[in-house]
Amino acid sequence: MMLSVSMKLQGQEVDLTGIIEGADAVDDAIPHGKLLTRFVEALLGGVEDEIRTARDHLIDAVGGDAFVDTCGVIGHFERMTRLADATGIPLDEATLAGTVQIREDLGLNDYAMAGQTLK
Repeated sequence: MMLSVSMKLQGQEVDLTGIIEGADAVDDAIPHGKLLTRFVEALLGGVEDEIRTARDHLIDAVGGDAFVDTCGVIGHFERMTRLADATGIPLDEATLAGTVQIREDLGLNDYAMAGQTLK
């Protein structure tokens, strides 16, 4: 949702389905979106060679400082997601109402933990 809002504030529309469908489906409107998604996919896959390759391509594209920022954002979202999943934190009313279409488009309501957050 934050990416979608950020892009709208910049006067751009973005298709977020690449987040679910993989790096090749990432909207070209997202700066370095394919490289960022490949890096996250490699991290989640845990294969060292794939992580190294994706990391190197991303650093070449965005530079070392932006790469460090990227890793911080990934770590932060991982932490937030784990806390929310572990505690079953429900979405607040504004977020629940503001994410109806995004959750439907991406199939997020079908995830196992959705029942905990959609109360």
